[in-house]
Amino acid sequence: MADEKLRVTTFDTVALDDGDWDGPQHLGELLTYKSKHAAASIKVTRGSMVVFDQDYDGGKTVVIDGNVIHLPEGARKEI
Repeated sequence: MADEKLRVTTFDTVALDDGDWDGPQHLGELLTYKSKHAAASIKVTRGSMVVFDQDYDGGKTVVIDGNVIHLPEGARKEI
């Protein structure tokens, strides 16, 4: 069985490294952010627990709907 990656989760905070992401862009009630380059970092927390802390290549889109985040494929270990 392949490693499963988190793709959808609720959150309390989302931290996108400055300069790594374009956005937010409004798509109706959704917010989208697009990674600008390789090693675009994102960290997602729920309560005091970090549930996601990885990087994306350029051109990946993150979608936020209220307190739910949809993460694209292709996440890799934080640099």
